[in-house]
Amino acid sequence: MSLVTLYKGHFIDTPTPGKFRVREDAVAIVEAGKLLALEKEVPARFSSLPVTDLGAGVVIPSFIDLHVHAPQHMQMGAGLDLGLLDWLEHHTFPGESRFADEDYARKIYPLFAAELLRQGTLRSVVYGTIHPESTLILAQALEKAGLFAFVGKVNMDRNAPDDLKETTEDAFRDSELFCRKLTGRDGVRPILTPRFAPSCSKKLMEKLGQLSGRLNLPLQSHLSETLSEAQWVSELFPESRSYTHLYNDCGLLGPGSLMAHAIYLSDGEIDLIVERETTLVHCPGANVNLSSGIMPLGRCLDRGVKLGLGSDVGAGHTLAMYRAVVQTVQVSKLLRILKPRENHRTVSLSEAFYLATMGNGEFFTRQGWGPCGAFEPGMSFDALHIDMGLPQAAALSALTQLERFLYAGDDRDIKARILAGREL
Repeated sequence: MSLVTLYKGHFIDTPTPGKFRVREDAVAIVEAGKLLALEKEVPARFSSLPVTDLGAGVVIPSFIDLHVHAPQHMQMGAGLDLGLLDWLEHHTFPGESRFADEDYARKIYPLFAAELLRQGTLRSVVYGTIHPESTLILAQALEKAGLFAFVGKVNMDRNAPDDLKETTEDAFRDSELFCRKLTGRDGVRPILTPRFAPSCSKKLMEKLGQLSGRLNLPLQSHLSETLSEAQWVSELFPESRSYTHLYNDCGLLGPGSLMAHAIYLSDGEIDLIVERETTLVHCPGANVNLSSGIMPLGRCLDRGVKLGLGSDVGAGHTLAMYRAVVQTVQVSKLLRILKPRENHRTVSLSEAFYLATMGNGEFFTRQGWGPCGAFEPGMSFDALHIDMGLPQAAALSALTQLERFLYAGDDRDIKARILAGREL
């Protein structure tokens, strides 16, 4: 029998989006990084093993971020009174150009990895820059921190500053080499990353789509984040029926594809997303900060779209996914208030929490990483112990403690971080 570890605590998860599941005073039996069972008592066959009693507070699945820009970590908060395209021009692109310097990457990327760990985000899908060597440094920083991640070298062969614009041939060659260098590593894996349609030629997108199929690689990009961006795409690619159809025409949509934002989609585009089993990643903080709009998340949930949640730092202003959970609920309420005639429904806290844990975890599962995101037998034991130090006199239920943490807590309340059975 391999090493078995026992943890006692009040466990809360969302194996389905409809409601929180609370199991108080339970014992997690963990073997080889996976949950064997969650029991009320220690089974007799494990009675000789020590039990780590996590005590007060609650134990939840660790957070997962499906859309985050590592090089933008240092620009959080900068220029957020601008719209997307101006923000990219005046803040993001100048910042990303600095990563041509590998020494700079070695100084900055460990700070990003440390902040993910501090905030309890133990799995993530991450954008680098166009620079393959600096993006490898990013992957190494995440791996050294003990985190699991998909990491992508960004591709841009047009409509970008000269120092961030690649030739189509260089972009494709460097992407393939980068992916091959990451293939087979323990903690990080490659993901193809055309930035978004305006900065990529159709030839480049088609070549990346073909590479995705040939090497069975996942892919990430942006989709319909703003109305001006969507209009620009229609002008750049008039032969395509829509922004979403353009990506499909290039072979970029499929079960391994992540498309962030997706605010302005027609019913036909949503039908195509569902058909192709592509995941849309909601980034509520970023959408508000850049005045992009509000994704109709409730409608997408009801349509059966595969959905995830992202911080989108630095358009988002925090790497804390518990903040994204709350923002998801809040912006769904705003959408219902602002557009009452469209009958948008609000998103519940359990649905938003599900997206940040089990829902996001399904992407990792589909990409062969093994099941994760909840406390189910056979799943990776990824957990956070949350304790806000509340007095017993408060007499708050386990669920109320979690709700309080999501709205009013911070990283100081995270007392333990466990990934695949390893305490980080």
